[in-house]
Amino acid sequence: MAKTDQTPYLTVIKKIRSAGFATLIILILILTLTGTGLEVFIKANAGLRMSKRQAQSQQAVYCAEGGIEWAKAQLLYNPEWRGGSRLVAGKNTQVIVTPGEEGYWVTSAAVSGQARREIRVYLHNNSGEWAMTNYQELHR
Repeated sequence: MAKTDQTPYLTVIKKIRSAGFATLIILILILTLTGTGLEVFIKANAGLRMSKRQAQSQQAVYCAEGGIEWAKAQLLYNPEWRGGSRLVAGKNTQVIVTPGEEGYWVTSAAVSGQARREIRVYLHNNSGEWAMTNYQELHR
């Protein structure tokens, strides 16, 4: 019986094993990079959403303050005015005026996106100019 040489067979098996190991390393590397990229995307998207909500909140506050200024102008010319609805900077703003002892309680609410802000002030007329003695940002 002649001995068969198994050296070429073992060489082929070693090449297959090393190719399989390299494929496994590449697969792990791809999965790691994909996971890292997904994490970066999620964090960036969350930051974008937070800054958008903050901007909407500020817009709603500014529009509500615009409603207060509108009420001041209306009350100078018509002390019986009790409020209304108006677009301020493209946002719907609702104003309610309630008479007080020496002035008016003015509540102004505005919506920008998902943010809704409401401001309430007490106004009294001081020689033809409105003075605010109370300013509240309401959270409901």
